[in-house]
Amino acid sequence: MVELADCLEPVAADLDSLDSFLLGELSSDSAAIQDLVRHVSGYGGKRLRPALVLLSARACGQEITPVHLKLAVIIELIHTATLVHDDILDGASLRRRVPTVNALHGNQVSVLLGDFVYARAFAMSVELPTPDASRVLARVTQVVCRGEIEQVFDRFNLALKESQYLRIIEAKTAELYSACCELGALYAGAAAERIAALALYGRNIGIAFQVIDDCLDLIGDEAVVGKSLGTDLEGGKLTLPLIRLAQVLEGEERRRLHALILDEGAKNRRARLLEEFELGPALDYSFQRADAFIHRAMDELKVIEPSPARDALHNVAEFVLCRKR
Repeated sequence: MVELADCLEPVAADLDSLDSFLLGELSSDSAAIQDLVRHVSGYGGKRLRPALVLLSARACGQEITPVHLKLAVIIELIHTATLVHDDILDGASLRRRVPTVNALHGNQVSVLLGDFVYARAFAMSVELPTPDASRVLARVTQVVCRGEIEQVFDRFNLALKESQYLRIIEAKTAELYSACCELGALYAGAAAERIAALALYGRNIGIAFQVIDDCLDLIGDEAVVGKSLGTDLEGGKLTLPLIRLAQVLEGEERRRLHALILDEGAKNRRARLLEEFELGPALDYSFQRADAFIHRAMDELKVIEPSPARDALHNVAEFVLCRKR
């Protein structure tokens, strides 16, 4: 099993300084905001997205600069804001083994906190030497919001196709992964070919990450994953394992699955799904699709010269495929 800490070793020292940097950027003279900021700092988790900024810069032959560190913080702020808003959309009560902001303070505070964090990220982006980051991040936030809106409108849509699902997760998840790698390379002064290759690497990593995440939402261990599980099914989100399961079931079994998804009064949908249906083949298919995207990501690294950072990016891809949380 690939351990993420080993993958990120080339930028470990830089990542160690990220938490204090984040808290400093979000500091406020409002006691309420300070308490909220300290709480969401516990959402940090893997720090995979800021690590991709730094590894992409290193893979392009650039030593980490203060600009790259600021980019990494901006990316983590945007990711944190999306998590705060996602927990509202999912009705989640647990994130990184701590209560979500919406569980503690309600949706109004959560919406405003997410907006506050987004605003700080964009304020930081205009402090960078060029407007490239602001341009890329403006695109990213628009695409992420589009993906989230499309997913909301496709809830309980039993006719959702795999191609539509992939379009949604490419927007709501993979776009930010792509931007991490694009910006790391861009601010390292890399050639256009390398920037494009790393952006595609990040996009494919992001798609695979979300497919695995959607599988874990059904079969993961909440104590290991560290967040509320089963929220996709409870909210009527048709993820790849469910789409595939519906395709392979026939007759009465398919009707029972559809009834379980559509029954607004249903309790413990996840437990019932696992008890009443054989998910193995659908999960196998989903992992195979994730594996295909991981190999696409690895192929993009061929234009990058060999280095410990390129090896780390290759190992990150393996970690995404094998992760349990």
